Amino acid sequence: MNELPFDPIQLMREHPEKMRVPGNLFSSGGADDYVGAVPAISGVLFFEGAHEPLVREAICACFDEYAALAGEHLTWLWREDAPAGPARIAYPKARPLQVLMKQLSADQLVSFTYTSGTKADDAGEWEFQVHGIRGWKVKMGGWGLSTLRFTIPLLHVEDHPTAFQAMFVQFARRLNAVHGYGGHALVLSASQAYENHPFEAYLAKLLNGLDAGDLIAAGSDADKGIKTVSWLTAVDYAMVERVGGIDVLRSELPMDWFALYDYGNGIVVQAGPAPEAAPVDADAKPARLALPNHLFKKVRAPEVGMHTGSVNGEPRLVGRAAEQWLERFDIDSSELMTYKAKLLDEPKLTPDSTLPDRL
Repeated sequence: MNELPFDPIQLMREHPEKMRVPGNLFSSGGADDYVGAVPAISGVLFFEGAHEPLVREAICACFDEYAALAGEHLTWLWREDAPAGPARIAYPKARPLQVLMKQLSADQLVSFTYTSGTKADDAGEWEFQVHGIRGWKVKMGGWGLSTLRFTIPLLHVEDHPTAFQAMFVQFARRLNAVHGYGGHALVLSASQAYENHPFEAYLAKLLNGLDAGDLIAAGSDADKGIKTVSWLTAVDYAMVERVGGIDVLRSELPMDWFALYDYGNGIVVQAGPAPEAAPVDADAKPARLALPNHLFKKVRAPEVGMHTGSVNGEPRLVGRAAEQWLERFDIDSSELMTYKAKLLDEPKLTPDSTLPDRL
């Protein structure tokens, strides 16, 4: 991992409270008294059929696996447009997801966000959220793809170097994911995401390896192509064929630095042994991100919803700023050999950092 102005792992071990960002930090009135954002490792998957019973069962199976790991850290359940009950409920009092899911018709919204903040509005390192497209919208077409996102604390990923990859690949397999990605991100307050997008936009300008943007907005464009590459990048086999097939992946992504995992409907590419923050003042375009980005650029969505417009000029990823974020790892074909040479000096995969069933 390239050097940052501070060691986030050491800081989280010694002073975890210092990694928790006050809510609404960039507001004219000053920060509010809740945790607006906290760093974590995040996995995002885009998939079809959230209105179908079998896919809903797969979502529940993903959550069961996640909850078995997150355990007592989960504190709140938020729901949007719940057919009955409050929009938020303390997690210990919430009915099991399988029960809540079965109460929904195909045309009702699948929207569940499990958080780990102390207060209901607090962001926490453990979060699981799913947003499924209603059945009637699917029949109309043009609404994009459903989304699932799960986050794990940096320390857990550091101490268990294959746990995140295993969960990401397993979730992609269950959901028959179309595409997705996993790496550094900020977990924002579930109830105050818009208010904390400015800090996300600010930090994304400093760390190219940080995910950013509204999850539901990204889902609305997800049927047009991938959003980004990251430490983990999932692409279905149709996209693999569009970039030249599995042999091209193997030749362009050397196995000492890249691992390929089959998830049934596609391939997950792991780039390097650990998530990469890619600080812009140190190494904004690591070769292990720039090379797969160049390979998968032809299947990238031409535009992706990120943030909505600012109110008082605060930073947000809209317009050209959003385009620049999507293009942040782009290199010219004439630079390929330079980046392939650069890769030689970057961290290689190790047996301890890769799954045993790599292709």
